[in-house]
Amino acid sequence: MSGVSPDSDCIVLGGGQHAKVIIDAMLSAGMPPPCGVLDCEPNLHGRRVLGVPVLGGDEQLESLVRQGVVGFVVGVGSIGDVTARRRVHQRARSLGLAPVTVRHPAAYCSRTAGIGPGSQILAGAIVNTEAEIGENVLVNTGAIVEHDCVIEPHAHIATGARLAGGVRVGAGAHVGAGAVVREGITIGPGAVVGAGAVVIADVEEYVVVVGVPARKLRKLAA
Repeated sequence: MSGVSPDSDCIVLGGGQHAKVIIDAMLSAGMPPPCGVLDCEPNLHGRRVLGVPVLGGDEQLESLVRQGVVGFVVGVGSIGDVTARRRVHQRARSLGLAPVTVRHPAAYCSRTAGIGPGSQILAGAIVNTEAEIGENVLVNTGAIVEHDCVIEPHAHIATGARLAGGVRVGAGAHVGAGAVVREGITIGPGAVVGAGAVVIADVEEYVVVVGVPARKLRKLAA
């Protein structure tokens, strides 16, 4: 299933720092500005994020759907935990909204790569030949996803991370800023690869690995 057409009305869910980056990417790509932003922080209500008004909290979402909003963009970032991004995405989906895919014009995506609905490919990122990017994946600024990689839904490939060919990243996993993952490695669902880590062996699900070479630091709750 693809995301909505860029000329459809959409709302940004989350009004923090990541929302600024996403709105900037949308405008840089020539997409119409979103009709508004929703954020649970009352101090943001009535303000603007790059010119887009913050209309209120999440409780406004159902009303906006009735008013004709049909698409959404996740404006929530993640630092080692994608839970909030996943939750926001799934709630919007449950209300019938369609995820809008955002690709910065300074990103490179191979014509043979698959980009899932609601994914975000930011400036300087590379998604190479026959890579597969799942739904609601964030490939952050300057990250490299090499040929034949598979990134499952809700995962985050953070700023400057580099995945060599044929890497598989499980659903909801996080690959930290500047991390390097050797070719053919599998990173399990829900795992967290620390910033700057060098991964040379498979990573089991729901663990944190750090260091050079990466080693298990602790187990996470599934």
